[in-house]
Amino acid sequence: MSEPKESGGSLPEHARWTLEGRLVEASNVVLRMADVSSLAEVPDDPSELPDDAARAVFKPVAGERPLADFPRGTLAHREVAASLVCAALGWDHVPETRWFEDDLGEGSLQRWVGPLVPTEQAHVALLDEQEFISQQGSVHPIAAFEGEEGPLVLVHTDTPALRRIAVFDTVTNNADRKGSHLIQTPEALFAIDNGLTFHTDDKLRTVLWGFAGDPLEEPIEAALRRLVAARGELTQGLAPLLTPAEIEALHARTDALLEAGTFPDPPEERYGLPWPPL
Repeated sequence: MSEPKESGGSLPEHARWTLEGRLVEASNVVLRMADVSSLAEVPDDPSELPDDAARAVFKPVAGERPLADFPRGTLAHREVAASLVCAALGWDHVPETRWFEDDLGEGSLQRWVGPLVPTEQAHVALLDEQEFISQQGSVHPIAAFEGEEGPLVLVHTDTPALRRIAVFDTVTNNADRKGSHLIQTPEALFAIDNGLTFHTDDKLRTVLWGFAGDPLEEPIEAALRRLVAARGELTQGLAPLLTPAEIEALHARTDALLEAGTFPDPPEERYGLPWPPL
């Protein structure tokens, strides 16, 4: 698939979606859709779709592979739930995500974000020894790995947007925050692939442990208080997507984070990084 121009800030309200292709790198079925509501006829060849048509990512429930620790057929629900929580925090780091049903099945539909910034501007990276030394003081080291040509250090940058996403991942209990799930565009920093979230057990696995122990800044605490204030309405919105126990666990994590006033520390009793980290 060719890279389309960047889509607008929200999913079109009255879009007519057609399948453009499959994102083959994903472990589950992930389809890219194009809005063809402006076209009289849909071209047979997806490469002929207009570049300026809105795009979206569709994750059908039927395409989810079974997992040992998450109920089958629930990941798309969790994608939509994550979008609702991020919006309730007052943040736009999760692209707009809706529940979607058509002849391809049912699942989550998320606004496509892009174009991407150059890869050398990534927020999470594996650096060799010399690269790490040159960037010391400007990045947080997370873990060391042995690469084919020597030691590598997993690092991430320190920005207000990245701190917000680390808090979002904490309250949603994200079990798979890889570096590649952070999409920097000229528009904003986005957090995608939010399906492994909202488990009732502590599952937080993230590459953003560099903030551990840092005090929560006032804007972040204000966002968490917004989440608490919106609890009744949010609970209603999440009810079709999550179990009552999962919703209650979300509220409990929010309260605990506010009470602690600091970013959480990595777990001692289990491995706290996703694999692979990027």
